[in-house]
Amino acid sequence: MSGYRYLDHTADLGLEVTSPTLIELFSDTGRALFETQVSGPVAADQDLAFELTAVSLEELFLDWCRELLYNFSVRGFIPQIYDLTLNDLSLKARIQGGVFDPEKNRIMMEIKNPTYHKLQIERLADAYRLTIILDV
Repeated sequence: MSGYRYLDHTADLGLEVTSPTLIELFSDTGRALFETQVSGPVAADQDLAFELTAVSLEELFLDWCRELLYNFSVRGFIPQIYDLTLNDLSLKARIQGGVFDPEKNRIMMEIKNPTYHKLQIERLADAYRLTIILDV
């Protein structure tokens, strides 16, 4: 069971993502970020690779979101296919995606940054759940 839903928040955007595994929680969070921001077709004709290491799982998720948002802001890169490896508090990412095309894509909402406010990762009986507030 994967999915996400929006949470009520006065000034920012709240997001709750639920996934069966921790690794899917990362990729589902990436999908939620970009399905919220961008509409229109995106090719998976470019590659992006990076590795992140953090002191906690919460920090790793914040760094993950920051890296995705940075690559969108600077390169226009929109992830489509996630190949992720998680080892303790290190994440290796190989992502296929495409570049924002103003003739095919539209910005629906600009997400600036993930925040620490109400950040929570929970292990449920059969899934993981991330709660995160995004600065828009």
